[in-house]
Amino acid sequence: MKHIAKAIDTLKKIGIEGIIIGSTCLDLTLNRRSIEGDIDLFVTSVSLIIEEEKIYKAAEENSWTIGTTSLGTPSITMNIYGEDISVDLYENVMDFYIPIEAIELCKRTSTINNVEVAYMALECWVVLKARRGADQDMAMLSIVKDLYNKNEITLDLNLMKKIIDIYEEDSKYIYNRLKMLGFF
Repeated sequence: MKHIAKAIDTLKKIGIEGIIIGSTCLDLTLNRRSIEGDIDLFVTSVSLIIEEEKIYKAAEENSWTIGTTSLGTPSITMNIYGEDISVDLYENVMDFYIPIEAIELCKRTSTINNVEVAYMALECWVVLKARRGADQDMAMLSIVKDLYNKNEITLDLNLMKKIIDIYEEDSKYIYNRLKMLGFF
């Protein structure tokens, strides 16, 4: 977890702040010592499109590798404590949309190595995965459901319903996907 704290703190120092939205939310919920994969950060402090040059300049100055996500937003790989950590930066672009109301309802924080790390509540991450609905998302949701069934995690189903309702046009199919997996 110290890798997450260092990555988030490093980005904050160059003006990039946000909320973790990816599978790292599950790692944080389970209090895992390390993360699996990259860190997906929904940026709330700057526009990635408008500030793209600033991000590339910071990457060059810090010897980070920079690439792009599948949505065309920046992906930064930085060496932290001898390990390459990738942080994929996201904002609302194309079909990728997280309403500000959902961010406000879902934001949780944890202090790791004296760094405040904002992340999305697991319930909200589950809804985002169900909304996207790709095969790998549904497989991951099955794992989460199994953890829930074994009482290894708790889920606030009312919060999940609130988040589903925010996605008015998509709410029916999100709910049906989660119902099919046994969440409701």
